[in-house]
Amino acid sequence: MTARSLFEVHTLKGGQWIIDSTYPDKDSSIEVAKQLYGEKRFQGVKVIKDTYDAKTGQGKEIVVFDTSKAPREKPPIQTAAPEQEPPTATARPTGPAAPAGKTSKGNKDVSVALKAVMWLVLILAGAAALIFGVRYAGQLIY
Repeated sequence: MTARSLFEVHTLKGGQWIIDSTYPDKDSSIEVAKQLYGEKRFQGVKVIKDTYDAKTGQGKEIVVFDTSKAPREKPPIQTAAPEQEPPTATARPTGPAAPAGKTSKGNKDVSVALKAVMWLVLILAGAAALIFGVRYAGQLIY
């Protein structure tokens, strides 16, 4: 049996990567990723080629498209290298940390909620004024 590949479209929202959808071919997965990123609902979108070899029982993931990569500053030089376990082939990367000085997503959510409440109040006030006007006009006729 040969290795099987699957292309996963991942979306980044609120600092967490979530698998949005999967596709059997690279072109359709990248097209969907570009459409999702164009909607401006996500902080980033990427496509990961996930290959599983049934003979060896091992999987391998390769990022084939990524909108979340931004130029990074050089990391500070460490005097002693910390001991780390080598990454596994199935490890999923986490999203980049939010840059300092940027507004948080929570502030945007509060703003949207306040706008929704304001619209609701305006609609209800308009409906109440319309009902009052109809009742007042009915009293004038009789």
